[in-house]
Amino acid sequence: MALDLEAIELIKQLKARYFRFLDTRDIEGLKTVFTEDATARFKGADYDFDLQGWPALEAFYRKSFSADAFGMHNGHHPEITVSGETATGIWYLQDIFVQLKHDITVMGSALYEDEYRLEAGQWRIATTGYKRLWEEHHQRGEGVKLRVKPIADS
Repeated sequence: MALDLEAIELIKQLKARYFRFLDTRDIEGLKTVFTEDATARFKGADYDFDLQGWPALEAFYRKSFSADAFGMHNGHHPEITVSGETATGIWYLQDIFVQLKHDITVMGSALYEDEYRLEAGQWRIATTGYKRLWEEHHQRGEGVKLRVKPIADS
């Protein structure tokens, strides 16, 4: 069985852009990685929700990331299977999320499961989502100083 290495590499770059746009709250950039009918499901310790279509995803990302809520999302060890103009992927997520309003830092990992579709010669995310493997909440305090924010404005 031959691997479509070019498609796999393009999908890796697509997911890298997703994480970069996420962490910098680049909503216009995020729009370029999704299909218009994209769906998402995120499942954690105290949440489990679905989003249907780019407008719902956009509203979620705008609400979730701000100058007071931001993070670092790293995707590792992709397992990508390409079948013509569609593909699937599993990614290991390691993340840190700072919530200044609640004075906590969340750390954890999850497994992302994605479906990709080739549209007009470009790979896009058609379905994404994760299930948390573990999650820790750490109280921030007076001794914790944040010197730089990745998102300057909300």
